[in-house]
Amino acid sequence: MDPGLQPASDPGAPCPDPAMHVPPGPVALPLGTTTRGYFCLTTAALALCLVFTVATIMVLVVQRTDSVPSPPDNFPLKGGNCSEDLLCILKRAPFKKSRAYLQVSKHLNNTKLSWNKDGIVHGVRYEDGNLVIQFPGWYFIICQLQFLVQCSNHSMDLKLELLVNTEVKKQALVTVCESGIQTKNIYQNLSQFLLDYLPVNTTISVMVDKFQYVDTMTFPLENVLSVFLYSGSD
Repeated sequence: MDPGLQPASDPGAPCPDPAMHVPPGPVALPLGTTTRGYFCLTTAALALCLVFTVATIMVLVVQRTDSVPSPPDNFPLKGGNCSEDLLCILKRAPFKKSRAYLQVSKHLNNTKLSWNKDGIVHGVRYEDGNLVIQFPGWYFIICQLQFLVQCSNHSMDLKLELLVNTEVKKQALVTVCESGIQTKNIYQNLSQFLLDYLPVNTTISVMVDKFQYVDTMTFPLENVLSVFLYSGSD
């Protein structure tokens, strides 16, 4: 036989097994198998986190339900937004604590604001626009007012002053109608708070230089003065 010629394959001979020609080394898994493995692992981790989060929320809800007593429902006032939050605080406060929650009077004729007497007044006396402290201690004082201004051709300053006795302790100031556009209604909120130690017979009052712009019609429940004892003996 010619050395350059190769012998023909025997048609009856079996074909060689392809697995015998796979080179040695690590065998790579198909891409779909790897992706499914990562998906299952991620799903299991997310499910575990969700279960843990729900369990934590349930524990916190149970603790809050146990720690906060049910407030009475015989309070006549009801506000909204910030004023409703203040009212909730007063409802949850122990009944022995001095507190007051008053809404502004609809008949304002002085820079010193007057307040409706039918609000919540406990351990504090109301007299001629003043809240008079009856028990010494650290008090939170919070005031919120809504203003309605019809702009003319000039800007205007709105100012709220929180007074303890005759001293201005806190104030809030804002300028409205700066654009000079006439007949444009501006709704403006002003609020201020104070934490201070107050002895017996201390008076608390609120001053507003432009009291005629206090909106007692659109948002009558949002004009409030609230005081409550934070720490002291009553």
